[in-house]
Amino acid sequence: MKQASSKLVWMLAFLLCLCSFASAGSVTDDDGVEWLDVGNYTLYWGQELNTSGYVIKVADFSPSKAFDMDNDYVMMKVSSNRSESWVAILAVNSSDIPDRYIFGERLNITALDIVTGNNIPVPYTNISVFLANVSPTQEVVIEKIDATISVEENRAREIYVDERAYIDIKIKNLRVIPTSLQLVQEIPEGLVFDPDADMEWNCTLAAGGQKSYKYSLKALRPGTYNFTGTQVLVSMDGHIYKKALNDTQLVVHGPCINLTKTHSAESVQVNDVIYMQVKAVNEGDRAAYVSISDELPAGAVLTEGITSSSRILHPSENITINYSLRMKKAGSIVIPSAIASFVDPREYEDVVYSRRFLLSVSDPDEQGGYDPADHYDDAYRESAVDATLSAERPETVEKDHGIFRIFYDLIEAVKQSISKLRQK
Repeated sequence: MKQASSKLVWMLAFLLCLCSFASAGSVTDDDGVEWLDVGNYTLYWGQELNTSGYVIKVADFSPSKAFDMDNDYVMMKVSSNRSESWVAILAVNSSDIPDRYIFGERLNITALDIVTGNNIPVPYTNISVFLANVSPTQEVVIEKIDATISVEENRAREIYVDERAYIDIKIKNLRVIPTSLQLVQEIPEGLVFDPDADMEWNCTLAAGGQKSYKYSLKALRPGTYNFTGTQVLVSMDGHIYKKALNDTQLVVHGPCINLTKTHSAESVQVNDVIYMQVKAVNEGDRAAYVSISDELPAGAVLTEGITSSSRILHPSENITINYSLRMKKAGSIVIPSAIASFVDPREYEDVVYSRRFLLSVSDPDEQGGYDPADHYDDAYRESAVDATLSAERPETVEKDHGIFRIFYDLIEAVKQSISKLRQK
């Protein structure tokens, strides 16, 4: 009870001091630094506060005990928009741990109260935040690239699947001489550039000159797309300086119908039954009215089931049709694609198709079995036929009689003369 009373008295005194500071809006410490009052905040374990170019996060507390203790402490992590980071531990009424910490000589955080214990849902701390009022005579460290160019980026964060995401990057040369720069932006898979965009990723800005890069992206399907920060590369004094903008996300809303068609076999015989399944799944985040239909292949007869259906599909829901058919025709049969058409309340509509495939149907009653010539083109077939005919009627090979050829020719002439006389 005594500890609680002393804590209450200290809190009242501190709040009175803060009230006097609040009336002026600032306070000057013993070193002559003027601290501007940003405000008082309550932060729970794991919570973040983004203010004045800093992100303040309550990372951890002292171990919980049966009741709140005066020597409780809080661990705070602070990062700036200049990629600086710090870690500090603050406590109230502790001779070993301070209750105040100055981060980067500009951010002043004081722990007003630290509440832990097993009788509360989440430990928390009350803090006051002050920011140093830097006078013109005081030096402020600025990175060289920030003193060379200024960059502003505006990009769409949410669109519908039939809309375009517009991006606008404005760059200004702060130097008094021309400056060469390059933009590097990685586009996530599933997004495509506006075909009418004229992007010049390399340029030289005149002294004080500025340029605006405008382009748009189209999503092939709904989903969340993560962008790494755009990189700006600046060439100065024979060196390349790099500035990376913040990472962003693009959320694309809309229905997305994934249509699949499966079959029970890849090869069958005539009169065998084949089982088919067509399934449409809404993989988007918006509902749509979906109609699916399928077509029987050539030489097929429907034996059971239906080949079409329709209904409203909410996100993650599906519609499935099952049917069976009997093949009456042999050969390599093309199984056609199933079709799904859909429309949503915004009148966004589209049509998707499943993949086609070949079904091999054989007829065991056919004689001769498999004929390889059936699987080649006509030119091959004609050449094969010509070769067969030539084999059946081989050409007569004329013998060479050497030096006696003249006598054989004379005998052949006499035979032909006798043959003609007999015919008469």
